[in-house]
Amino acid sequence: DWRRQGIAETLLCKCEEQLRMPQVKLTVRRSNTVAIRLYEKLGYKQVDIWSRYYQGGEDGLVLAKEMTWV
Repeated sequence: DWRRQGIAETLLCKCEEQLRMPQVKLTVRRSNTVAIRLYEKLGYKQVDIWSRYYQGGEDGLVLAKEMTWV
């Protein structure tokens, strides 16, 4: 019931504002295409892959975003 209401986008944007860092990085499961689409929509780009990062051996995609306020 809570999907597609903009909650994740709003939460991530608020977290970015609070961090006030020149760059923000995060890791997401390669299979989590819904989250990857959201991150890309918000300006994140893939910068690395951590092989077998998650339990069960799934790779983690490392995404980064350069922040504009710094």
